Amino acid sequence: MGVNFDKDDFMQFTKSIYSLVIVLILWEVLAQMGLVYYYHLPPLSDVLIEFLELMMTGELIYHSYLTLRRALIGLVIGAIFGITIGILISRNSVVEWFFDPIIKIGYPIPIIALIPVFMLWFGIGDTSKIIMVAIGTFWPIAVNARNSAKQIDKNYIWSARMMGTTDRQLLWRVVLPAASPGIVTGLQIALPLSLIITFVFEMVAGGGGLGALEIDGVRTFNPTQVYAIIIAIMIIGMALDRLLRIGRKHYLQWS
Repeated sequence: MGVNFDKDDFMQFTKSIYSLVIVLILWEVLAQMGLVYYYHLPPLSDVLIEFLELMMTGELIYHSYLTLRRALIGLVIGAIFGITIGILISRNSVVEWFFDPIIKIGYPIPIIALIPVFMLWFGIGDTSKIIMVAIGTFWPIAVNARNSAKQIDKNYIWSARMMGTTDRQLLWRVVLPAASPGIVTGLQIALPLSLIITFVFEMVAGGGGLGALEIDGVRTFNPTQVYAIIIAIMIIGMALDRLLRIGRKHYLQWS
């Protein structure tokens, strides 16, 4: 079944960005009036020109690709382990005994603080960034998968058992479908987190990507490049979030 954009989708999108449009207009007006130092906040029109120039040269596309690849690969790895372990915690007492304390301890830790450790262990290339994204996104996905699986109505489980459903069939036909809304919620939390972790890691360690390109703008005293990169990461984040929300709306209509 295809995904169609209807009037409700458009109205919801419009309501979600109207305040942003007002802020952008104020940005342009204040900067053009000279009320803000150019290096601190150049006019939005200059930033958009820089954005288009970076697009035309292919530089922005290339670095966006690097950031997206690292973030999404790490997110997929984190989701695979997070969903698997989260579901197993809810179904197996031994797994719960081992992993539940680890999740309780690890979830509140700000993963960004571990960037120097990952640089020491894995260097500054793609591997360290992807592993860090995977670990950072694992926690919210695992927690939401665990909680949603534990909250499944016991009547569903008992009914399936009475009909002779095996453990494997129970997992795929009852537990996972019933826990799907909570799992998607975990993915919605983890998605922007994957971009944040990748972006910050690139700012600190380099190796290309939007974070490295933004820091390059600071080092070369090019404020329009800095803000152009911020706009790029905002567009990417909003687009991915909308796609995930639309997917949830159309494929989890029953929830």
